[in-house]
Parts: sequence; C-alpha cells; structure tokens
Amino acid sequence: MKRIAAAAALVLLACAACSGGATAPDDSAPAQTEYLPPAGKGRVVVVLSGHSGPYQYKPIAAELAKLGYYTVLLDGKDILAEDQQGGERLKATILRAQQSPNAQPGKVAVIGFSQGGGGALTYATRLPDLVAIVVAWYPQTNFITRYSDYKTYVGRMKVPALILAGEKDNYHDCCVIESMRALEASARELGTPLDLVVYPEANHGFNLPAGLGYRADDAADGWRRSTALLRQYLGG
Repeated sequence: MKRIAAAAALVLLACAACSGGATAPDDSAPAQTEYLPPAGKGRVVVVLSGHSGPYQYKPIAAELAKLGYYTVLLDGKDILAEDQQGGERLKATILRAQQSPNAQPGKVAVIGFSQGGGGALTYATRLPDLVAIVVAWYPQTNFITRYSDYKTYVGRMKVPALILAGEKDNYHDCCVIESMRALEASARELGTPLDLVVYPEANHGFNLPAGLGYRADDAADGWRRSTALLRQYLGG
C-alpha cells in the first residue's frame, strides 16, 4: 500500500505541471489558464497566445511549468486589442499572478506569439518594475506604423527583449521580416536591449507542430534561447 500511495503522489505531482486551472476574467484582468510547477511554486511566466487563441499554446505553457515556472496563459487578443487597453490588462494580469500562492516573488517574464508577441513587445517592455525579460516569437508588427514609427516605438521599450522571426514569414503580412529588421536597426541606434534572431527558411508559426510551417530544428533553437533567458533573468 505504501508503494501504491507513493506512486499516486508522484503521478499527482507530475500532473501539476500538465494540467491548467482556469481563472475567469475580473474587472481588470482577462481570463487565464494557470500551470503549476512540480514544486508547487515558481517565478512567474506569462504566455500570450497568437490570434487563434490559447489552445495551440497549452503544450508550451505546460513545458514552461515543468521547468519550474508558475505559468499563466492568456489569449493574445486580449492584450494586443483594438481598444488599446491591453497594457492595463497585462499589468493587472501580472499583479494577479504575483499574488498567487504559487508564485515566488520577483519580476516576471512575458513570452508572446504572433498577435501575443506584438502585445508583449508593445506593453510588457514598458513595465520595467514588473517585467524582467520579453521573448516575442514571430510577433505582429503591421500596426506599428499606423500609430507611430519604429524609432519612437522602440524608444518606449524599457525591458530587454528577444525577437525570434522567420525570414519567409508572409502570414497576412502581419509579421514580415522587414519590420523586424527595422526594429532591430532602431534598437541599435538607440542602444535599446533588443536582439533579433532570424531563421532563414522559417515561415509563421514555425514552432507549432500542428502547423504546416513547423520546423523542428528552428523550434528547438528558439526554445533553447528562450529558456536560457528565463534562467538568466528568473533563475530555475
């Protein structure tokens, strides 16, 4: 019986990282799904999905939790939104996550994909008191020149950021490589800590196994770079 009980405990512990609990939206923060690390507590990582919604990004959030991070997954459409209130919603989400009994104290990391990547670059990089590092996978950038210019946009960034982009990204012209290079050039001119990694053969969503553009080697490299930054800035 002791062996059975021990085995059951191990199963429950393992499942803590792979099963997410949903949190309904409140007055300020949007709905989210949380993923608990094996130890029960960890530094906070906020994941912002692409336009398709959180479903495709659940395995990513679960893997981050397995690495020891208390991970919350949001719909990126709630952050990079037409009402331009996504910054306040992201801030409220971070504060809510930091107050969780599963969160260890300290700044958080924000990882965004496509539309969520655009939200991470736009808003998370402007929260230096709350955010330690931002990683944006093939982020949406086609809105930038509608409201501003690249140099002004980058000038508002106060948090180190990494962009992972596909050279051949032509998905609805939302995330073209020319815009990424314009951001990189502006960052270099301003001395802003923004790095760009370009995958020459990759298209949009190159890290999503269910997508037509999946590239295992590029996905693995992007994951390695992302988790290295998490270790650098959050530990674990």
